[in-house]
Amino acid sequence: MNTPKLDRSTIRLRGCIAAAALGIALSASMQAMAEPVRLNIAAQPLSSALSDLGNQASLQIIYNQETVSGISTRGVSGEMEPEQALRQLLEGTSITYQIDGTHVVLQGTSDDSAMALPTTSIVSQAYSSVTPDDGYVAKRASVGTKTDTPLIETPSSVSVVTRDQIEAQQPKTVSQALRYTPGINAELAGPQFVTDQLSMRGFQMGTGRMLRDGTRTFLPDFLGWDAPEPYGLERIEVLRGASSVLYGVSEPGGQINLVSKRPSTTPIREVQLQAGNLDYKQGAFDLSDALDEEGIWSYRLTGLFREADAQTDHITNRRQYFAPAISFRPSDATELTFLAEYQKQTGNFANALPASGTVFRDPRGRLDRDTYVGDSAFDHMTNEKTSLGYVFEHRFDDIWTVRQNVRYSYYRQDSAELAILGPHFIDPSQYMRFSDEREGDGRLYTIDTQAQADFFTGDLQHTLLGGFDYNNGKFDQKQELNGVLEPFDVFNPVYGQPLNFFSAGIDPADYEQKLSQTGVYLQEQMKFDKWVFLLGGRYDWTSDQRDDRSPQTQKDEKFSGRAGVVYLFENGLAPYASYSESFLPTIGNTPDGSQLEPTIGKQYEIGLKYEPIGHNALYTIALFDLTRENMTEFLPFGVVRQEGEVRSKGVELEAKAEVVQGLNLIGSYTWNDVEVTESNLGTEGNTPFRTPEHMASLWADYVVQGGVLEGLRIGGGARYVGSTFGDSANSFKVDSYSVVDALVSYELGKVDASLDGMEVSLNATNLFDEEYVAGCFSTVGCQYGQQRTVYGTVTYNW
Repeated sequence: MNTPKLDRSTIRLRGCIAAAALGIALSASMQAMAEPVRLNIAAQPLSSALSDLGNQASLQIIYNQETVSGISTRGVSGEMEPEQALRQLLEGTSITYQIDGTHVVLQGTSDDSAMALPTTSIVSQAYSSVTPDDGYVAKRASVGTKTDTPLIETPSSVSVVTRDQIEAQQPKTVSQALRYTPGINAELAGPQFVTDQLSMRGFQMGTGRMLRDGTRTFLPDFLGWDAPEPYGLERIEVLRGASSVLYGVSEPGGQINLVSKRPSTTPIREVQLQAGNLDYKQGAFDLSDALDEEGIWSYRLTGLFREADAQTDHITNRRQYFAPAISFRPSDATELTFLAEYQKQTGNFANALPASGTVFRDPRGRLDRDTYVGDSAFDHMTNEKTSLGYVFEHRFDDIWTVRQNVRYSYYRQDSAELAILGPHFIDPSQYMRFSDEREGDGRLYTIDTQAQADFFTGDLQHTLLGGFDYNNGKFDQKQELNGVLEPFDVFNPVYGQPLNFFSAGIDPADYEQKLSQTGVYLQEQMKFDKWVFLLGGRYDWTSDQRDDRSPQTQKDEKFSGRAGVVYLFENGLAPYASYSESFLPTIGNTPDGSQLEPTIGKQYEIGLKYEPIGHNALYTIALFDLTRENMTEFLPFGVVRQEGEVRSKGVELEAKAEVVQGLNLIGSYTWNDVEVTESNLGTEGNTPFRTPEHMASLWADYVVQGGVLEGLRIGGGARYVGSTFGDSANSFKVDSYSVVDALVSYELGKVDASLDGMEVSLNATNLFDEEYVAGCFSTVGCQYGQQRTVYGTVTYNW
């Protein structure tokens, strides 16, 4: 192609235009960094301080996570130029910076290039707490405030299980991922794979009560099971205690928010193969990258296929999981991410065994952990879930930001199972069983719209959040319960025999149910000097309509409140105090026809958080007093009363630290005193079943940093769960147990460059194969804990 020649005058003219444009750009850049802004950044780890600077000064700060790891700063306060504040934050470090308008790139002395970083963190972007590079020590979360807030400034107990922790410990359920988190009994019903059953601060979480990206994901009262896949999560955030102000209807024990993996403009290419005992087989992949040169569009595609036997005989679990996502980021101020998910789970729930032969000695011996009380010719279960939604955020200016989270979910379930009912009326040494057949489908639509304003009034910094959320669900279900006439010998089970059913006295159910919740909320976070204040309120309207009862519709409305305060010392200590409330509608009527009132949760909490200066660590201690009121009790002759009350008080300690480079530590301790304080059933003064008073855990792993063993990771942990009562009458106790977990992995690229990106690992749960009962809910409701389980993994990243 011929290019026309330009005369000197044209060349000079174009040069002048280019120089003028460059001068204007440089002038605008210098003006952006020279314009004074009011800042209030507390003493904290440097990574968190940089995030605060980015948010308050509208900067995008890019840096290598290793550059700032383990560095803390004393903070800055007052009106100043952003560059002056940046210099103060970096004072005493060897970190340098480059500025291009509102973009800042940090570079340590060991960085090869400021623009070619192996692992980067970008602050002052939408939802910076959902795509972090935390290691084991998370410093920010949204579950406690619905805003991207440092944990040390949140006047509540919040724990975060990071992606690094999930990858190291290889949990197969969300419950397993929370085994090293204080306040949570994560193994209520043994090693189940079709559902998550756990309790928080002594109160059991209902099926499907977890949040997904801040919104509801599952229908309450739906008879199917829900078991979200940990491989599809970026992190798990836990807010302990009453929390209806932000999320409406909820259990008093707290909230668990599952944060989905999001698209990244930094390429992610991972495939994984895994195998283990109990014929465990798994293949997974995680792919993400930009779709255009500017990084405006990006995608993520995550998938998993799993098949494994349960430790209970005749149960095989299969899972298919597929999660595509696409992000649109036309500017630093706008992000729209579409998230989809499909999961199909087949298998069965491992039903409970009698206390005789598990907890107690039985003349016939001890029941094996693989004892199966169902019948494979009858039992089956399929749970299928499909969801589609988006998360959107747009920052209009330095003050206003709007967000909207929308999700539509569809569920289908079909199951039939046999379980033990009690001693047989003919031969009490054998057992009567019952059948539970369920079939249904349903859908749930959720939307949460928020407006956030960040501004100053004098020396007072405000983060004001207002929002409206709406949940609407509908499902059709059938359920039939029947007794099984034939006696069942748990010590000598016979399967495949004809089953003769008889009515259990409960009519079959076939109904349509519609649920809705509408809530409006307002929250104010204020910072003055070293004080942080939080005040919030919410009003909810709920409706529950079911076409097989009278009256068909029950409506409730409730106000919930919350208040808290934190003081930030310069040495990293942060004492706090808070009060919060929760509510949960109770469906039904008293004999006189009046509607049952919602169950109420009220919590008082004080605590201390500590982020030591110069160390990448977070230590917390919380003391709480939580009461659940208006609990429904069903007395003889159809009498219904709402006078039940349970009080839970205790202490929780948690430590997460990068002790030295490569050495991570997680520790927790829980003392939880739970007592029935009011009851008409004769249980006053008792402790609810499956509720331990003491729990403790410790995990550590180390990655060798140099020498011939560089890249070798060795880790292990120990978990202790105290004794529990086995029924509501507290007639017997289940012994405490302690188990040990272990990890060893190696990066093969350290010894052979052709294997760069490949890692092999071996995980063991209950390494020494301790045989224990995880808990009981009655004399025929006991479940063994997880036996020794070993997984070998090969992961390849390129």
